[in-house]
Amino acid sequence: MESQEYNDALKRGEKAYREALSKGSYPYLQVLDEILSHVSIAATVSLGMTEIPADAIVGTVTAGRRTAFASNFMPLLGSNTEFATKWITLCKAHLSEGIHDPVKVYEYMNRYFVLEGNKRVSVLKYFGAPTIPAIVTRYVPKRSESPENRVYFEFLDFYAKCPANYLIFSKPGDYRVFTEAAGKGENEVWTEEERMNLKAMFSRFEQAFQSLPAGRSKEIPTGDAFLTYVTLYGYRESLSKLPEKMREEISKIQDELLLLKKDDRVKLLLETPEAPKPNVFERIFGAGSAKLKVAFIYNRTPESSAWTYGHELGRLSLDSLYGDEIRTVSYANVDPETMIDDTLETAVKEGADVIFATTRLFMDACVRAAARHPNVKILCCTLNAAHRYIRTYYARIYEAKFLSGVIAGAMAKDGKIGYLSDYPIPMNFANINAFALGVAAVNPDAKVHLKWTTETDSDPSAYFAEQGIRLISGREIAAPSMREREFGLYDLSGGEPVRLAMAAYDWGTVYRKLIESIRDGQYVDDEKKSDRRALNYWWGMESDAVDLIVSNHVPESTAKLVRFLGDAIRNHSLNPFYGVIRTKTGTVGRDESVLDPEAIMTMNWLCENIVGGIPEEDKLTEIARAVVRSQMRNVEIEPDLLKEGNS
Repeated sequence: MESQEYNDALKRGEKAYREALSKGSYPYLQVLDEILSHVSIAATVSLGMTEIPADAIVGTVTAGRRTAFASNFMPLLGSNTEFATKWITLCKAHLSEGIHDPVKVYEYMNRYFVLEGNKRVSVLKYFGAPTIPAIVTRYVPKRSESPENRVYFEFLDFYAKCPANYLIFSKPGDYRVFTEAAGKGENEVWTEEERMNLKAMFSRFEQAFQSLPAGRSKEIPTGDAFLTYVTLYGYRESLSKLPEKMREEISKIQDELLLLKKDDRVKLLLETPEAPKPNVFERIFGAGSAKLKVAFIYNRTPESSAWTYGHELGRLSLDSLYGDEIRTVSYANVDPETMIDDTLETAVKEGADVIFATTRLFMDACVRAAARHPNVKILCCTLNAAHRYIRTYYARIYEAKFLSGVIAGAMAKDGKIGYLSDYPIPMNFANINAFALGVAAVNPDAKVHLKWTTETDSDPSAYFAEQGIRLISGREIAAPSMREREFGLYDLSGGEPVRLAMAAYDWGTVYRKLIESIRDGQYVDDEKKSDRRALNYWWGMESDAVDLIVSNHVPESTAKLVRFLGDAIRNHSLNPFYGVIRTKTGTVGRDESVLDPEAIMTMNWLCENIVGGIPEEDKLTEIARAVVRSQMRNVEIEPDLLKEGNS
């Protein structure tokens, strides 16, 4: 019987060998000595005896036995060899009493290499053992800026608080996201019970995941899939779920998980489609057809929030434009922690065909709802989100901010300009930097003094007064309940604010064009052309999604220059992020080129002409911390900028 087991294992090894050769990959075991010959080791740490994931054992320490095994640790030597005899003996021992002696391995970058016990590993892998007892020595590499190295050191930080060697993520920031999802503090040590619960839940998830098509794809790491699952369905809510329930939920988000194996996960739609032909609604739906119902979900009320007020104006413009063709409804003051799931379900039950969720804080709930209701089109107002079941939309307001910066630079005779921003997130970094580049284009010696309205223990107005700064860029729009009218770019030289310009979102145009794309079939066409990637709408001035409103207080010569530059942005002959850009810590960009959209969406730097930095998360208001955690999952701010932000 054991001889047949060896022959079966040999066939598996030969198959893996042939497949590797056909793909042009190495067909044998990896060799640690060869890998370490090209890297520097900072420390060697003894971890003692522990259970290690069998799938993570990928090679041997030395080259001596590597050709005896295929890359999957199955044997390649014939059944009449001494090697086969020893393998069969171990097989008998495993079947009769089990293999209990630990192997000796070295761990490097979350992969294990066998020093003693290659055949034991082979036998246990053949029988599908999930873990293998091992005496482990860890090689810790020197720190570097490579994503793989950064993730590994994040793993080491997590391991020190929760020694879970099976929980492997692939992107920087993922361990922080998981820690937050689990409701643990960044430096909080996990109790033994919590570690046992995590291991049990992960094992159930792994069992359920690998029984589905997405889980059988070797290109999707189980750890990444697990992180996606607990982010969407909740960590604590999933602690007691059985594999059957997990399998049911995983099956609903398989497209979301399959997206994990794509390097290029997001397709940006940077320009609006051509306008539909006249009378398209009547042409497609005909008289008497069902009317489209569109729901808007707001985190706050239009009266109290300028952001919500802007979207409410967009909703009202749909009512005004289409009349009875569509019907809109809004849900305000929806808490992203306690109310959003129920609100989404209410919107669906009340007949919503399209749902616009106007903050990223609603993102995970939107994905859950979209998986449950595939016939409802759900869109979330944010950027750079890789989700298959929903789409996201945003506007390139930084284009208008650049033009506003040109006006500020031209009118700042003393070279001092203030800039107010709310949340320290990449979208705002793009706005701030575009403004600063506009300033520098006409006034190279001017400085932009950056202050944050969401930073606790901060008084921007007092700071600007102390510095003698009278020219300030504030929020884009004010809510009706806000008494102050200090928004846009304004001048305080005369005591009362004189508005000069305002970078404005035109959410009415954005919503109109999104609705038109749904009604005329472009929405479906975009899906067909997406190559199963996430679709993000990111429209700019050429689509009329944003604009700059210039007052008559701006000199005509400056206004004329701004109109010229605005036309250049609209026809794509000008981009604010062109050429080499000097930052506070170095340079970005290249001569004769512009930053690609991904670099803008994940921006983590500030221009050199900016005074101030980026506040740390614990210096922000509670709602700001939630926004930052949501939008900075995989974006790392340079430490020097954080120091300046807290100075």
